[in-house]
Amino acid sequence: MPSLQPVTTTKSAPLVYYAQTMPGVEQIAWLEVRKCFPQAALKEYLFAKDKNGILVFEYDGLPDDLLKMRATEDVFLLALSTEISSRTWSGLQEVMRAIEAAPLFAQAAQVFCKQRGLGPRLTYRVVTRMEGQHQYRRADLEEAVIKGLKRRFGGHWLLVEEGADLEVWVNLLGARLLCGLRLSDRTMRHRGYQRIHLPASLRPSVAAAMVLLTEPDTGDTFLDPMCGSGTLLAERMLAGPYQQVLGGDLDARHVEAARQNLSGLGRRWHVSQWDARQLPLAAASIDAVATNPPFGKQIGSRQEIALLYPAFIAEVARVLKPGGRAAILSSQYALLKEAVRQQRCLQIVRGYSVAVLGEWGRIYLLSRK
Repeated sequence: MPSLQPVTTTKSAPLVYYAQTMPGVEQIAWLEVRKCFPQAALKEYLFAKDKNGILVFEYDGLPDDLLKMRATEDVFLLALSTEISSRTWSGLQEVMRAIEAAPLFAQAAQVFCKQRGLGPRLTYRVVTRMEGQHQYRRADLEEAVIKGLKRRFGGHWLLVEEGADLEVWVNLLGARLLCGLRLSDRTMRHRGYQRIHLPASLRPSVAAAMVLLTEPDTGDTFLDPMCGSGTLLAERMLAGPYQQVLGGDLDARHVEAARQNLSGLGRRWHVSQWDARQLPLAAASIDAVATNPPFGKQIGSRQEIALLYPAFIAEVARVLKPGGRAAILSSQYALLKEAVRQQRCLQIVRGYSVAVLGEWGRIYLLSRK
């Protein structure tokens, strides 16, 4: 996937899109949209517990430009956004009628077909999800959606199970019905560089969000002192030009995995076996840090991380340049905040609660005075 740089796009009437990412990352994803597509306009955030966050926005450029975003896992053309008044069986009739009548559906389908070089006759599949209490099942919702699409497009759209030209994704979040035509595919969330996966590996979209918070710059020396399989290092390398990317891990297997995953992504990177509590780096030599220390669940015991956090935060404070930034993801809130308080040169700028591997954590953005 190419690195994301500001683009020049053609002038047209703004279309409405929505992006899905990990729960809690939607606000950071908006920072990415705003940075790279200044003409985009935020409409709203939506949230589905433990599944993902949704960012709805207007954008008047080319739809495929949006596929370059890295803190996002899927991008859709908005086809329908409405409220369903009933959560009983009669609500399914509302869903069917809403899809049949929605004015945005025809516009979104036209734009999609133009972008993909498709004619009016195409194959499609439906993906549904539900949040909240309803009398009916997800399968019933899918059936209502298909009936609405058949009434709207008749024989021009053919329902298939695999290999469809078009995917219609339907979110019923309580009373809110949101439908979109999927512009992205699985490669947006599953990066090609991930040859080796390790337990508790960071999701690429979350890693990209953390890198974004460090405000990447062409002159950066970037560090992940506990790099695991190298996802944060890879996302920094793909985010744009840099001076040097450094990473390391105590486990030799992790070091080898990171090296294999980074191979071929770029130059001026180095991964070492080291202890994050005693980094072999000069003081004030690092511009940006992003790391995902153990939560004490899958990796590391409570006793181990109680000793680890103060020591590695002290090293972050030592190696960061004045004005440097660090993004640290952890569920050990009290332990991390106390470790930061012990370093007078560090301060917490902001925190973002995010869901990772079914557990809530928080990305803490730190700055070095």
